[in-house]
Amino acid sequence: MLRRFIHSGHVRRHGGFTLIEVMVSTAIFSMVMVIALGALLALSEADRKAQTLNTAVNNMGSALDSMSRAIRTGVSYYCGSGGNYGDVYDCQSSPGTYLSFVASDGTHVAYCLDNSSGVGIIKREIRPASNNVLDSSCNTPGFVPLTPPDVNITRLSFYVVGSSKSDQLQPKVTILLSGSVQVTATQSSVFNIQSTVTQRIYDQ
Repeated sequence: MLRRFIHSGHVRRHGGFTLIEVMVSTAIFSMVMVIALGALLALSEADRKAQTLNTAVNNMGSALDSMSRAIRTGVSYYCGSGGNYGDVYDCQSSPGTYLSFVASDGTHVAYCLDNSSGVGIIKREIRPASNNVLDSSCNTPGFVPLTPPDVNITRLSFYVVGSSKSDQLQPKVTILLSGSVQVTATQSSVFNIQSTVTQRIYDQ
C-alpha cells in the first residue's frame, strides 16, 4: 500500500536545527563559558592569596614562638641597645626595639628590627657566654634574619617590667608586632600581634 506523507496540505519534515538556531545556541554557550571561566579564575586567585597569607602568618607564628620560648627561659632582660649582656633595664612607658638577655644555656641572645634594606626584618644574635659586648646596631654580621623578606615588619616593640631583682616583681616582656604581607603586586594584608612572656625562673 502506498503511504502518503502529506497531511492537511503540508509536507511533514524531518527534525533538525536551522543555522540561526545553531548560532544562537553557540552564542549562549559562549557567554556561559566566559562567566564560568571568570568565576573559576577569581576563585583560583582568592585561593592563591589565602595560601600566601597563611604561609606568611605561619612563618610569623613560628618566629614569635621561638622568641617567646627563648625569652621565657632566659634572665637579665635589657631593653635597649646600650650596655652589656647581663645588665638589666626596664622600659615600661617607652618601648624599645632592641631586647637582649642571657639564655638558659648561658649564651647571650638579642632580638631587634632591621629595616635598613627598606623591608623590616626581625633579626636574632646569639653570642657565647664569654662575649658580653652588646652590638649597638641590628645591621651587623652577627645578626641573622628570623622573618622572610616577603613579610614587611613595620613595628617591633618590647615593654620590659621587673628586670631588676630589687623591684619585687617577676620579670615580664610584652611584644608588639605589626607588619604587612604582599599577597599580590598591588595588594597587601596588614597584621598586628601581641604576646606577653613572663620569666619562668623565679626572680629572687
